[in-house]
Amino acid sequence: MRIAKEKVDLQKTFIAIVAMLAGVVCVDLYLVVIRYIGDDYSVFKLAVFRNFFAIIPLLVLLFISKEYNSLFKNINKKFLSLCCMRGLCFLAMNIFIFLSVINVEFATAMTLTFSSPFFIVILSIIFLQDKVGIFRWSAIIIGFVGVVLILRPTSDIFNFYSTYSILTAFAWGVTVIILKFIPKNFSTSKIQFYTLVFNVIGAFSLFVLFSNDFYVNNYKDLFLMVLTGILGGTAAILFIYAYRLISLSKLASFEYFGIPSSFLLGWLFFNEAPWGQLFPGVLLIVFAGFIIIWRDAEKSKSLKANKQIY
Repeated sequence: MRIAKEKVDLQKTFIAIVAMLAGVVCVDLYLVVIRYIGDDYSVFKLAVFRNFFAIIPLLVLLFISKEYNSLFKNINKKFLSLCCMRGLCFLAMNIFIFLSVINVEFATAMTLTFSSPFFIVILSIIFLQDKVGIFRWSAIIIGFVGVVLILRPTSDIFNFYSTYSILTAFAWGVTVIILKFIPKNFSTSKIQFYTLVFNVIGAFSLFVLFSNDFYVNNYKDLFLMVLTGILGGTAAILFIYAYRLISLSKLASFEYFGIPSSFLLGWLFFNEAPWGQLFPGVLLIVFAGFIIIWRDAEKSKSLKANKQIY
């Protein structure tokens, strides 16, 4: 029985890791597309297409899981309010990261988004009253130093647009905290659906206010815009699926696959290799992230041990 359980756990871990890595690649690929067509369209128009067509993979998931029958049942104001805030945060993430990848070297823009664990820790202290010890505070300080080394605000290579990647990381941290306040009886598909609805409404409102240009240059660009939505929506589903299979501490470290992935894609598509700007700051960000992951794993083990004693 124990051997069979270990095999099942190993299989779940493998599937979760594959799903996570596939999701990371999907994110990097759709942002490559954004970088490719970003000079020809406003970020608001790109956000509309990205978020509207993200509903395609979600509808496929709803059809497969047959959750569409209960999609509009048992909805309350608190749930809708939280999904609205979450949707607007995701919209802010879209706009911030679009501005960054269009104007900054691709790998640099993407690497800076990995400062999100530090914002999550800080926000959890403020809103969830989490107690943070020496290890997490050390991770926050080390990660901040890594971000400063990459940004180099006093140097000639500093680009103001790179700070939008930091804002992307902050907005992601807010979405994670909001998720903690949504009751567990709401399914992942339902949360994603209503989050996406408010996301699309917000994106379209900004588009009408600040752009209002519905013209698309050609069918190729139209296809690429639709592709950003499909890839982004697929990534969201893959991340959710992966994190529901195994614990956060086991899986979170694989998110850092996005750093070499973005570096490779930036080199292949845009002939960029920002070694000088990324190092050694990227090493400090990754190291700080692993400290947080390790500490969370140790805390989880301690809680399980205490439960077994009692």
